[in-house]
Amino acid sequence: MSVLTLRNVVDVEILQEIQERFSEATGFAVIIADDDGVPVTEPTNFTSFCTQIRSSAEGSHRCILSDKKVGLMAAEQGKAVRHYCHSGLVDMAAPIVLNGKYLGSVLCGQVLIEGQDENVITDIREKMKSLPIDQNLLKLFLEKIEFTSEQRIQSATGMLQLVANYIIKFGADQIAQEEVNRKNQMLMKEMKLRSKLENLLQEAQLKILQSQINPHFLFNTLNTLSRLAYLENAEQTQHLTYSLAKIMRYSLRNIDQLVTLKEELEYTGNYLNIQQYRFQNRIQFEQTIAIDTETIKLPILTIQPIIENAIIHGFEPQDGSVVIKIHGYLDNNHFILEIADTGAGMTEEKLSTIFSETNSSKKSHTTGIGLNNVHKRIQYYFGEDHGITAINSRLGDGTTVRIVIPV
Repeated sequence: MSVLTLRNVVDVEILQEIQERFSEATGFAVIIADDDGVPVTEPTNFTSFCTQIRSSAEGSHRCILSDKKVGLMAAEQGKAVRHYCHSGLVDMAAPIVLNGKYLGSVLCGQVLIEGQDENVITDIREKMKSLPIDQNLLKLFLEKIEFTSEQRIQSATGMLQLVANYIIKFGADQIAQEEVNRKNQMLMKEMKLRSKLENLLQEAQLKILQSQINPHFLFNTLNTLSRLAYLENAEQTQHLTYSLAKIMRYSLRNIDQLVTLKEELEYTGNYLNIQQYRFQNRIQFEQTIAIDTETIKLPILTIQPIIENAIIHGFEPQDGSVVIKIHGYLDNNHFILEIADTGAGMTEEKLSTIFSETNSSKKSHTTGIGLNNVHKRIQYYFGEDHGITAINSRLGDGTTVRIVIPV
């Protein structure tokens, strides 16, 4: 609950019901006001005299200020108190204080005390003359004001505090229930996020398992190995085979792991070694990382799917060569990773739908993991402000993918 007020702690209908029952039991006029004296409920059993006074703007303003004053008096003393209101009638107020905050008060009265107040009638008339209301009618209503005993006033004051305490307890229960509801909502949200990640991880794991029996990548690699074995004395073949073994070993790790940037870059390097051999060094690779790569953690298989996406869609369909650059640097407690290529680029239409497509064209051949899966996994671990925050591309002018990860 962001703001603690009487209106949002206890439902007004409940306050109204409590007020009416108290008035019925005591016979006094009752109203519940907030910390500024402004009525929260509709008045119950008000005298015609007070109703007439509140019918004018000035009279209502005086009543609110009077209720505010006695409410604050009660809050300062920590108990129900009584006073004479601005018109001269006896009012009582009990404070409603919850978690140390004064929220308002329960007020009752609009009477005079037997043996004490018979001589104040003239003073009351004089005080009310300045109000723009029918003075003759007001005089008539004043004559109907009830005189009651001191004992009855004291009894009502004690009961009034019990009513305020009941409202406080009810409000505390409401706050406690809202806190339970809030925690339950947070738990449900966390469970949904966890379920979403599990689905993403299962999808990624499935794609990795599928890639182990998918002949596309292995066929091209083994074909390259065969040609190299024929042309030379196996030194480069050994290097290529080693890169492939490292790739396969890395791919078999749990997809829900966080790995260091160093590990991810080593895996990416092995992947690029194979692709460079395959395409006769038409792929050039540059890497500039301005931070210790062992200090940054990120989800496994974050970088390679983006680079393979660049090769498949930005390089393979065309002749010539491509330069792939990885640039990593710190910016305001975040690690920024930019992966750029000089490939074919994308149209604005293609760029705008890159995260919404469901066809396999956006998925890599090696792992089957697409950009959306990479993005969502980063967001799960680090929050919605992270992940793939920008993809800049122009047709014929290459593509740059920007990833943001917290340090």
